[in-house]
Amino acid sequence: MGVIIGTAGHIDHGKSTLMLALTGRDPDRLKEEKARGITIELGYVFLGDGKGGTISFIDVPGHEKFVRTMVAGVSTVDCFLLVVSADEGVMPQTREHLDILRLLEVDTGIVALSKCDLVDGELIELAEEEVREALKGTPAEKARVIRVSAKTGEGLEVLKKELLDMAASVPVRSSEGRFRMPVDRIFTLKGFGTIVCGTGLSGTVSTGDQVEILPAARKFRVRELGVNDSRKAELGQAGDRIALNLTGLRKEDVHRGSVAGEPGYLKVLKSLDTTFTMLPGNVDLSVRQRVRFHVGTAEVMARAIPVEGRPLLRGETGYVHFQLEQPVVAMPGDRFVVRRYSPVITIGGGVILDTDTAKVRNRFREVRLEHLDLLTHGSLEDQLFEAMEDNEQGFVESDSFLRRSGADPVEYRKAVDSLVEQGRAVVTGEGKSEKIILAAAVEDLERKVRGAVSTVHRNVPLSPGMPSALLARKLPGGTPVWAIRHILASMEHKGEIVRRGDFLALSSFPEELQGKALEIANKLIARIEGESFSGWSRDSKGISSEDIDALLARGLLLQLDDALVTTPSLLEKASRLLRSKFKDAGFRLGEMREVMGVSRKYALPWAELMDSTGITRRDGDLRFLK
Repeated sequence: MGVIIGTAGHIDHGKSTLMLALTGRDPDRLKEEKARGITIELGYVFLGDGKGGTISFIDVPGHEKFVRTMVAGVSTVDCFLLVVSADEGVMPQTREHLDILRLLEVDTGIVALSKCDLVDGELIELAEEEVREALKGTPAEKARVIRVSAKTGEGLEVLKKELLDMAASVPVRSSEGRFRMPVDRIFTLKGFGTIVCGTGLSGTVSTGDQVEILPAARKFRVRELGVNDSRKAELGQAGDRIALNLTGLRKEDVHRGSVAGEPGYLKVLKSLDTTFTMLPGNVDLSVRQRVRFHVGTAEVMARAIPVEGRPLLRGETGYVHFQLEQPVVAMPGDRFVVRRYSPVITIGGGVILDTDTAKVRNRFREVRLEHLDLLTHGSLEDQLFEAMEDNEQGFVESDSFLRRSGADPVEYRKAVDSLVEQGRAVVTGEGKSEKIILAAAVEDLERKVRGAVSTVHRNVPLSPGMPSALLARKLPGGTPVWAIRHILASMEHKGEIVRRGDFLALSSFPEELQGKALEIANKLIARIEGESFSGWSRDSKGISSEDIDALLARGLLLQLDDALVTTPSLLEKASRLLRSKFKDAGFRLGEMREVMGVSRKYALPWAELMDSTGITRRDGDLRFLK
């Protein structure tokens, strides 16, 4: 796992030359760059830290025409190396690069005062004072300024040591969660095909894994991967510079601004809600202003809509909704930079709060502002609780919430555990199927289950309980099957509900009929047996269909056919009659009908019942008693 340092500074202040002097490698690789002596594309060089780790340098262009490339380069860095030449001092691109670093919250860095061999001590002092003034009021104002010369070697060892110390102090990026890597470089190699490079933001990737390239939404297998300055590696992690050789990838499938990630994890977005800070200066952000929106390694055009409905003034911070003209791949928590459409200057930046958001409507403005306040100032625990409350069924899917919120998986787990400990939430499932449910929603469903089952006990006291297959119909429409299963398992575990075959009953409801219910059942059974072998028709008056179903469920009645029922004692009586007549001999349906004294209409259902219960065995036209 490595540390990424991005260079910054005005054109021709010696960034690439300094990289060559520090690492022995020239970050400028294009013929045009070498011919013109300026950096046009992002360059990458590496420096070992002496402890088995690697510092990766992303060298960015300094020319104002290539600021978009500069933003793509520093969007994923951990810290910066600002290069200011002693002979020119702080220049316009120096200041814009500093603004961009600040907006992206790249606050840790070192300043190299380059070309000190070209000027005298007084000018060096003046240039250093200028740098201090430019850094004043920023989080990097205490950054060390080191005087260097790539030509004479002055200060290079000191600078290298400071860079190594700074890299050692950078917090290690977590490799928890799903793999995500914004693409900042694409090239082809003969015999290998198209290769994409970037900085791992989260998760890990290994040879043989499948990754998805977005926004193209195409999946590819990792044939080989390189990590930092290693051409072949088995594993790439968050914080590494990663090169992916993907089987079947064509150059037209990917571009700078694409993102490689775990399939199904990332979303393609056309709208965003953000907290946005305007740079101090002479520019305001008007409503529906067309701007250049930079996020990750992507740049797209967008319409900026301040959520409060008024322009955002220079130096102000507020909530801004962006309608993007082309799709991007980003997550809440990602930082972005905004530049004017024309003239092209950096005007501000901020943090993505919410994605795939609706257009700003006046009647929902206050609710939206409250929601954005919670996303900005509220804890992850509060955000999770709000998400559950906003869901009609009172739950969130962990996998979906992590994707939408961009939350760190470790911090998310802490928030879940805290809500569970407070009794405000319940967890069900695990892994990608894990869901977090409001405790109040669980209690409400439990009440509804108790109510539905107790209604059956009250209205049909002969029944063993509610058929479990009917429970979903008694609950609010759209109640997920997994929620019903969870509720039943929980209520069973607590001893409130018991399963009796295919039926659900309250644990307080007796399993066997007793008291008045038993008396009623016996009277009904006696009436049915009074019909002898003709059976009792469901259409007959005097016994409700619900009571018949209840007695059938308890095994106190038997189904002759769709319309007729009988009793186990009558089945036993019929069996004795047939055995006394035929013993071990076979008999036909007509003979059975004569012995039982019924018509063919009733004899056939009796014969089928005896076959199904194992009393008889059929062999052609004959039946034998077992």
